[in-house]
Amino acid sequence: MPSRLSNFIIRSVLTSALHPILGERFALITVAGARTGRRYSTPINLIPHGDGFDVVSFRDRTWWRNLRQGAIASLHLAGRDVAVRGTVIEDAPGVVDTLAAYFARFPAEARYFGIRLGAEQQPMAEDISRAAEGRVVIKLTPLSGED
Repeated sequence: MPSRLSNFIIRSVLTSALHPILGERFALITVAGARTGRRYSTPINLIPHGDGFDVVSFRDRTWWRNLRQGAIASLHLAGRDVAVRGTVIEDAPGVVDTLAAYFARFPAEARYFGIRLGAEQQPMAEDISRAAEGRVVIKLTPLSGED
């Protein structure tokens, strides 16, 4: 689990002119607490897809819970802020399907989740199911001017 210090350092880099050193897939998400309204900013790794992004998080982390019911958040990405709507996938089949699609597209990323590659460099289904345990997927969709 990332420490407060490492999150502080990454958050500082993401909001500075140095943000390109972390790459295009790191961003800072700011969400409002569902009960308190207090704003929380957390560094995240993005998985680009179509017109939005997916984020995989451990279930025991708390930041993503504030995105239930389609809450709106701010994504600080590549030096600019983007308003996004969050959708949380908590059910095991949904998490497995999202991870399977991601690793089929980017098989080299599977190693970071402990997923072995089988025939033709395809991720092994049983490893994906194991990796999905204790995780959630957050879909972030940029808002248009009408939202």
